[in-house]
Amino acid sequence: MTALTAMILLAVSCLKDMPESLPETLVWNPDVAFPFGEESFGLNWESGFDTLLLELDSITGLPEWIEALEVIIEGYMDFDLSAISENLDHLNRILFRVNIYNGFPNDVLAQAYFLDAGRNVIDSMLFDGAMPVPPGLVVDDGKIIQPSHARQDAVFDRDQIEPLQDATEILFRATILNPEVDTALIPYYPSYLIDVNIGAMLDLTLEF
Repeated sequence: MTALTAMILLAVSCLKDMPESLPETLVWNPDVAFPFGEESFGLNWESGFDTLLLELDSITGLPEWIEALEVIIEGYMDFDLSAISENLDHLNRILFRVNIYNGFPNDVLAQAYFLDAGRNVIDSMLFDGAMPVPPGLVVDDGKIIQPSHARQDAVFDRDQIEPLQDATEILFRATILNPEVDTALIPYYPSYLIDVNIGAMLDLTLEF
């Protein structure tokens, strides 16, 4: 008799009608949630943006970046599944939840990728392609942007999870769509940010 079975027998001994038999296995199927990381991205070198594009053109008086139809910023988050590697056989799926707060007055397309130690792409996080995020709301004449919020979930089953054991980072990439920019807002663009947080929920089945 296992210790767990003995505990169960002790617990049910006070019941008026004791069950005739106990199941051979007991399955625990919790939802375990935890954060993976959060970062902010903007028009700065930490976000992979060429800050020389912020300099004003001597003729137009405008920064060079506004001539682009889109501006791409990106950065890295640490990623490590080693803590659950021993329980991989019990892991049914992982749900990754991506929350994005867009502090730019532009539409944004966002995507995230799992990278190995050599920064090679293992898989994308969002299967259906880039995630659209609406513009933030301009307040205080553009000095402040009230960020918009978008959320998307991605579910990875066990076969998709196994390759992620080699992942060490998440690459986040945001494409700021820029068909037309309000010139009055241009001085404030270096202070605008996109905030990202990524969490996960594990679906485990543990047999005792």
